[in-house]
Amino acid sequence: MCSHCVMNTIEIKSGAMSAVISTHGAELKSLKHNGTEYLWQGDPAYWAGQSPLLFPTTGRVWDNKYIHDGQEYTMDIHGFARHKDFTVVDAKADRVTMALHSDDDTLTVYPFPFFLFVTYRLSDKSLEVEWMVRNQGDSDMYFQIGAHPAFNLPDFDPDDEVRGYFRFLTDKQINYLIPLEKGCVKPDEPHQLELDSMGMMPIKANTFDIDTYVIDAKEITACTLLTPERLPWLTVHFHMPILSLWAPTIKHPDCPFVCIEPWFGSCDTVGNTGEFRDRRIMNSLAPGEHFMTSYRVYID
Repeated sequence: MCSHCVMNTIEIKSGAMSAVISTHGAELKSLKHNGTEYLWQGDPAYWAGQSPLLFPTTGRVWDNKYIHDGQEYTMDIHGFARHKDFTVVDAKADRVTMALHSDDDTLTVYPFPFFLFVTYRLSDKSLEVEWMVRNQGDSDMYFQIGAHPAFNLPDFDPDDEVRGYFRFLTDKQINYLIPLEKGCVKPDEPHQLELDSMGMMPIKANTFDIDTYVIDAKEITACTLLTPERLPWLTVHFHMPILSLWAPTIKHPDCPFVCIEPWFGSCDTVGNTGEFRDRRIMNSLAPGEHFMTSYRVYID
């Protein structure tokens, strides 16, 4: 069984690594290596989240509404999974699997019967997060899924001009979109990511004045967070079409964390009033089929 269970959280361990996961939203609440906390601890003065699971949408739908088979539904930003209680279906010392099943409440806003399984696995220096989505209905199911982990900036000093760096594992030009009207994007207005002479993206107080970088990640397989001295701190490995980077520095210039978010989905397109199935970067499952993907946080 799990090494430590208290109320609605489960702690797993492997060597120098430990993680705490809440059954509410299947959300990661702590990630430590040798006692050092790498995950943002959710101070609501900045942002109360820590690592919410985004399902069945990533980002916003236009006007918080979408159409499926001609019927209108309401969906809040990032979907509802982060607000639901999951059931623990398997727990061992170094891993735990939690599940969410569609219910009357979810079917009101998302008319697809589903199972969603989330597995956390620790090794000596990494955490793997695996998602499996299963279509339990009798018609095609459409969805998006994504991660939103927030990581503490190492050696954070709000007076530093450069608070750290991002480094991307790719040899291609990096393009991104910016959320514009109502948190949605215009796919035909890409921007090129500017990197410094060492191929890194500096993190400054004004880096996130655009709010969010919605990066085309088809050619990117990892994003490393480095210290102000350019020493690797942690790396997020993934194979997903979108990587979002965000921090609330517009309201909080002294924000001590950044979010590195791999998504199998995207913010909606500005003005989109078409069918849900035609939304940008949408996944589909036939009845009885399942979808599986994962990402890994490696402590450098």
